[in-house]
This record gives sequence, C-alpha cells and structure tokens, in this order.
Amino acid sequence: MEAYTGFEPQVGEIRAVRTFRVGPNGSLYPLFSDVPWSAGTNSARCKFATHPTPDADCTCGFYAYASEAAAAEFPNARHVLAVVSCWGHVIAGTRGIRAEFARVEAIWMSEVVPASLAALVATHYPGLSIYADRQAMLAQHPPTVLDCYQFDPNERAVRRVALRLAILAALIIGVLPTSWLGSNHDARLVWAAELGFFLIGAALLHRKRTDLAAKRQALVFVAVALWLLAPFAGAGGTLMLRLPLIQIAALTACQRWLLTREASRFPARIGQQRG
Repeated sequence: MEAYTGFEPQVGEIRAVRTFRVGPNGSLYPLFSDVPWSAGTNSARCKFATHPTPDADCTCGFYAYASEAAAAEFPNARHVLAVVSCWGHVIAGTRGIRAEFARVEAIWMSEVVPASLAALVATHYPGLSIYADRQAMLAQHPPTVLDCYQFDPNERAVRRVALRLAILAALIIGVLPTSWLGSNHDARLVWAAELGFFLIGAALLHRKRTDLAAKRQALVFVAVALWLLAPFAGAGGTLMLRLPLIQIAALTACQRWLLTREASRFPARIGQQRG
C-alpha cells in the first residue's frame, strides 16, 4: 500500500494533521499552491482531469498526515501545525490520507509567528481553535487512527540512517579506480550489491505513481546508480554523468536550505511576492 493510496475508509470525518503557509492577511495557504483554504468547507478539484477527487491513479485531493511525526518531513511543520477534518471521498494509505472535503479545525503556531499575524489568522478563520502549545492541541483534537497507518518514527529514523550510510558507501565505491574494482573480488561484490540495491529500489519506488515522496526518492536512487556506473564509461562518464549529478546534488541541497529558510518567514511570500 502506498503512502496516500490505499482503501476508502467507511467512516465519518477523519482528523489528520498538516502544515500551512501563513499569508500576509492571515490566510492559510498550502505549501505548493497559492490558493488559500477558506474558513469553512474546502472542496478539492483535480487540475489535470475531470475525475472524482481524489483518484487512486492521480495525486489530487487534500493531503493530511497520520501524525505529527509524519508531517515533520516539511520544515514548515516546525512552526505551523494544524488539525484538519476530512470527509467525502477519502483515500487512506500508510502515512496519511487524501480527501475530497476538508476543514481547518485547530492550529498551533510557534513563537516565531508574530502575534499580530496570529491574530489575523483568528480573524480570518472564526471558530478556529488556536493553540500556543502543540501537544495541548493534539490532546484536544487527536488525529484519527486508521488500521492502514504504518508510520513508526523510530523505524523511519533507522531506515533514514541506513539509507544515508548506503549512499555514502556508494559514493566512496564510485570514486575507486576501475582497475582496482576489476581486480578485487570483494570490492566487485560490494559494488554489484550497491548497484543492484539502488536499481531495484528505484524500480520499486517508481511504481508508486501517486506518492510524490517516493518519486523523489526514486530519483535519488537512479542518481546513485548512475554514479556507480560512471567510472566504467571512461572520461565521458565523468563529464556526462558525474558533473551533472554533482550539480543536481548541490542544487537539491540549496533548495532544501531555501525551503527551510522560507518556512521561518512570516508572513509567507505568496504569488508574485515569492522569489
């Protein structure tokens, strides 16, 4: 089962958590859209097709996470975390849900958010419960627990460390002389195991068509596999594969840094205000 594509739970409203950007007038914006959520019922519509939203073969719908730890993959959640009620056509997965209708029920904002901006949020969303304590909000508005959820923060942390070690090993092996790799049996086995791991992993992740996080990870796996293959393509491999990969890695790190910095900007830059 994918992170946001599984079964349709036969229940009423489902509580889940997500983060927002806070606009200059106190409106709450999704991270990747300049269309703010309204104070009442929000209805999702697919940008790419006319099918019912959400659709199991698409990425449309309102996204919400199973837990605070699951939402933490976005740096914005360090300062803004909301509990949302979701209903209508709902598709649940291992880490969260995608829903047709949603409403902001409660929100926590850290001390980084100016008090004047928090007051605008309260004005813009009458009836919204606003908290200065995140755990108090989650205690008063606990997320719904679904049987399909499989998010374990400790397990995820272990997997993240293991993956980083595997990538580090691949980067080191990839810069070893090909003559040494060809003459050392153990080194060849490690190289082949690393290459197989990242190629198979990329293929499996690519199959999760509606999981954007899995797609991003698949690109990382493909990049590491190309890094391992580059030495066997000679000087052309270094020029045509490694230099672009280094550039992509640098751009990705820069983008992550910019996202983290932007997550601490209040109010957020919306539309033409963003750089």
